[in-house]
Amino acid sequence: MSVSGPLTAQRVSELVMANRTIRAPYYDADHDEGIRFTDLEKGLQWGADVIPALMGLFRVEQDSRDDHPEGWVGFARHWRGGTLRLNFDQFSGPGESDSILVVTAISGREGEKFIVDEDFGNIELPDQVPTQEEWNKRSNRYQAARRDDDTDGSAAVQAYIAALPGWKRTVATRFDEIIQHEVPHVRRAVRYHQPFYGVEDQGWFASFSVFSKHVKLSFVSGTYLEPKPPSGTGPERQALDLKETDELDEEQVASWIRQAAENPGMGW
Repeated sequence: MSVSGPLTAQRVSELVMANRTIRAPYYDADHDEGIRFTDLEKGLQWGADVIPALMGLFRVEQDSRDDHPEGWVGFARHWRGGTLRLNFDQFSGPGESDSILVVTAISGREGEKFIVDEDFGNIELPDQVPTQEEWNKRSNRYQAARRDDDTDGSAAVQAYIAALPGWKRTVATRFDEIIQHEVPHVRRAVRYHQPFYGVEDQGWFASFSVFSKHVKLSFVSGTYLEPKPPSGTGPERQALDLKETDELDEEQVASWIRQAAENPGMGW
């Protein structure tokens, strides 16, 4: 599918269907000061609602903030009757012709005929509001596109890492570099809102996730690694938790990566 051209509501939808959209590793559920979610919108979930919203944007604007030159804002109608504002950035890795959309924030807007946005003024709302059935169909189309996508997701992983703040980006970057060195033909993808690393036709062997005070490096193996990583729930989820003050033992991490890659513990 071709996804070139200006960033419009249609292009955003095409990027979603090309599996070129990820959630940021952090998330602001009330991005704009003074704007609160209505009761209808408090239950919004990223996986269930953000992606279908991107596929139904009725207006896209370039972010007006000086420090967001690659940023965009989109407005969508939700099946519950509310209107959503979604903030997202574009990311293009080296040699990448197509962008990755990184959704960074979601907030609610009240109004029936129009809404007032502090950045873009009065915005007329479309008369048509999607039904829950239509919303679910969007979600199903996206999930089908993800299942059928067998391309390497390196650009999405790089976009994820680039969106991390400070020391967390440093840890994630080094983890990614060590994996690349130890497993040159590694496959990457963003699944379940976190980066995964795998061996073609064998399965995933590593991932990482980011929390408020630590980064979790996980090793997905069919057997226990030697020595056992300090945390995790079993062979398929052995992990190392790193805080800002911790030092990364690169030789040990490289050994765990080699062991896990020899016996991946999670299928495609």
